[in-house]
Amino acid sequence: MQTKGTAIRALLAAIEQVHGAEGLRRVKQALPPEHRATLEGVMLPTQYYPIALAAAIHEAIREQLGKGATSANRRVGAEAARIDFRGVYKVFVRFMEYENVLKRADSAFKQYNSRGDVTWSTLTNTHAAGVVANVSGWTEPMWASLMGRFETILGLCGARTAVAKIVSFSDKECSFELVWSP
Repeated sequence: MQTKGTAIRALLAAIEQVHGAEGLRRVKQALPPEHRATLEGVMLPTQYYPIALAAAIHEAIREQLGKGATSANRRVGAEAARIDFRGVYKVFVRFMEYENVLKRADSAFKQYNSRGDVTWSTLTNTHAAGVVANVSGWTEPMWASLMGRFETILGLCGARTAVAKIVSFSDKECSFELVWSP
């Protein structure tokens, strides 16, 4: 499985936004040499990179910035969503209904990843239960980051509160619930 350079670039920008230049430096220093070398080169937005790169970055976030907890990954994911939805996109999202935004999660996921499916078993105006499946190489910190993204996207839609909870996960899929108040 692979992820696009645009996702990696947003992730790095979010690390710097949340944890400063020093936080980004610490994350990069914690990466294996082959991943550091990839980041030092030109990262093309539309080119695919191994999912192992994203996994290594997220693990470094957990260890270097989260002291072993995934809360730092969640915050970075939230900031990455803000980066992705800045400008005119923020205005569009603000006027969309929650269900419509979440229904588009599958196509959005596929814009960043070489494969994977987002499906919903429940989708109302205040609650959703979903699964991301048909992926490989995903880790707990990556899933935590995705939950931060979902919470932020719901907030950009106008939710006063939004909580994303992982129900179960593996390297191949994640079941989760979203609850929000309009």
